[in-house]
Amino acid sequence: MTTYRYEIEPRSAVLGGGWRLRLMRDDQEAGGGVFPADPADKVAMDDAYADALCEGEGWLASRSVGDA
Repeated sequence: MTTYRYEIEPRSAVLGGGWRLRLMRDDQEAGGGVFPADPADKVAMDDAYADALCEGEGWLASRSVGDA
């Protein structure tokens, strides 16, 4: 059975800050994205994290529908 998950990791300020989303299928990266935000701006960081989380959860939900 295929397993799906996602990871959200902080991005270095040198790369623009924010978060990196990795979409995983059976421990192999199957996609993802970057959600940039100024690390000094807590609201922007929180918003970018929420966007990454929403994207990851949406991807998981679409996988469970496709596997049903």
